[in-house]
Amino acid sequence: MTTSDQNYPNGFNYPEPSFPQALTPPAVDPDDPDLEMLLVEYNPAWTEVLMAAVDQLLLYSTWEGDHDDKILAVNRASNLKWLLQEPVDIAEEVPAPYWDTDEDVDDEEPATDQEWYGMVTNPTAPADELTFVENAVIWIFTGFIALVLAPALPVGVAAGLAFRTLAARFTLAFRRGDIIEQIRIIIDAKDYGTVNTGDVAVGEVIEIKVNGLEDLEAHDILLVVSNP
Repeated sequence: MTTSDQNYPNGFNYPEPSFPQALTPPAVDPDDPDLEMLLVEYNPAWTEVLMAAVDQLLLYSTWEGDHDDKILAVNRASNLKWLLQEPVDIAEEVPAPYWDTDEDVDDEEPATDQEWYGMVTNPTAPADELTFVENAVIWIFTGFIALVLAPALPVGVAAGLAFRTLAARFTLAFRRGDIIEQIRIIIDAKDYGTVNTGDVAVGEVIEIKVNGLEDLEAHDILLVVSNP
């Protein structure tokens, strides 16, 4: 006589400990703003169930290490539990990509006039055929740095940052993060160049000086960010 896996309990679905062996604690805080972050979405009806599951992480026996290691791991797990219960506030207006506030620099357009952060659905297409779709959810903003939430990107899609400047000369700066990125620079629907952050060390900045553009009222810039 065969036993259905849907019958409980049986030898195939009898409950087992979440972690039969102690875990090595992650070496980072769950809310470290300088590292890659994930935005999590789930129905709040499941919050109570999820919190009960997370309580396994609050047991000292879950973690490897000495007394201090275990205390640190449990404290971080407690912080994670709190984060999983806090809704993420996605602002309707995210910061515009103009960091220069000097009055003598004519480089701004009102944030409400443009769509800034999003994704490019056809990143390998010719420069004048790229399709930019606003989607601020795949970006996270820390200080003056805009970071790409790579795991949130659909397959075959690249992150995109689009903006317009009145300036005819300017500098684009790219800081190398933990993940190597290749950035395609499109200005006025033409390829201007590419940047590979793998060419510098973590934390270093690559600067691209832009000059010699056509005489237009404004210049549209699209940065297509992907992994090489």
